[in-house]
Amino acid sequence: MKKLFSYILVACMALPVFAAKEKHAAVFEDPQAYSCVFINVATAGTKNVKVSGEAKKKDAAIERAGMNAIHAAIFQGLPGGSNGQPTPALYPSTQPSADHMKYFDDFFNSGQYTNYITQVANPSGKDMTEIKGGLRVKVEIQVMFDKLRSDLVAAGIIKGIADALEGAKNPTIMIFPDDDWCKANKYVMDDDPKTVDYDKALADVNMKDLINEFDNFMRTVANFPTERLDATLKDYRNEKAWAAADEMDDGEGNAGGAREMLASAASADIVIAFYPETRMDAGKQYVVFRISAIDVSTNKSVYSMSAQGTATYGSGQMVNQLKEAILNVKDEFLSSLQSTFNDMQKKGREVRITLKRKESCPINFAKRYDGVPLSEWIEDWLQTKVQTPGFTAGKNTANKLSYKQIFIPLFKEKTNHITGEVLRQSQSAGDFANELADFITEQTGQPCRVDARSIGYAVITLGQDDSLSDE
Repeated sequence: MKKLFSYILVACMALPVFAAKEKHAAVFEDPQAYSCVFINVATAGTKNVKVSGEAKKKDAAIERAGMNAIHAAIFQGLPGGSNGQPTPALYPSTQPSADHMKYFDDFFNSGQYTNYITQVANPSGKDMTEIKGGLRVKVEIQVMFDKLRSDLVAAGIIKGIADALEGAKNPTIMIFPDDDWCKANKYVMDDDPKTVDYDKALADVNMKDLINEFDNFMRTVANFPTERLDATLKDYRNEKAWAAADEMDDGEGNAGGAREMLASAASADIVIAFYPETRMDAGKQYVVFRISAIDVSTNKSVYSMSAQGTATYGSGQMVNQLKEAILNVKDEFLSSLQSTFNDMQKKGREVRITLKRKESCPINFAKRYDGVPLSEWIEDWLQTKVQTPGFTAGKNTANKLSYKQIFIPLFKEKTNHITGEVLRQSQSAGDFANELADFITEQTGQPCRVDARSIGYAVITLGQDDSLSDE
């Protein structure tokens, strides 16, 4: 028995000694059901909130409130109010990965989080409540949200908006006055009151200032390329731009509107439209801005929201009210873009492709090869190449095919003909259509021309050589 006990003792001594449980930062180790109430958008890039904190003493409770404010900004999102939209959480999950947890533990334990907060007022009166074992305070805190986001991006903890697609082509954005606004203000063609005249709309000083301001926001804050509407209007008048927009359709044979044609000529992929409207309230004037973002290729809404400036007596500058409105909606707007691009990573880039037949082409899409119509060969090819299975066919005929909701891989491999090196490149609808065109030519012996209208839309013309112009 003694010998058996000795064996057990030795075996136990040979077992590894488990390290003590790692102590996480207080917001993880001892999470509080704190309250966080939106007050207002302060200076650019900051938000004022009122946050609760609990501890045995007042100073410690105030300190915990500041920690809770940053925890909310990172993991929960900041609430909205009458003059500001909710701000989505910066971190995509409330359960950080092991590496990220180590970062956040140090971030909170070292006091680094205090670099992003400023206490606005000292709590007193009803903002101090005795609780079991201590005190609950409610503190007004200014959160430096943009700086926090920027530093988390720099640390590699979250991705920036422009980095969401990891090297793939970022969509190009074009900013327009809303068509309904143009018509309401009589900015239409002299001979056609149903067609918007963007030249007239841009002659409106307020609208031009608004577009310039939002263009600056997209370039400097969102770090996104934009195409200038005024410059595109000039290019659109020359023959090449008209040819680029010629026969622009929605895949069903319907001609596109002026906005879609201009976006096509500029290869813009997301259109942002503004509809400013001046209103009065108790003798005060304020401006409501309807903002909508639409994917040109799919015609799907990326973002839609109304924002407004502060009501004031007299006629304040509209652009100043827009700056205020941008502060109120920008985080939600950028988050919606981020969500769109995150979804794109998972599913692939959604594109649409139209195939049409040149009149002089000796074959059409009903021509059979090995007993199978060319249209079916094309659909089989698509099925083997898409990232997410399935796509939607339009009202296809022997002379025209259209396909929507095609989710293609964001990247493709290309071999360098000189070095033989295989390179990874981002892929657009045009790139995808070029591969399809090569397949069709191999099957039929007929040349195909590819016109890339945007990152997400391409047109293939059967029987049209790339070296020749359209009829």
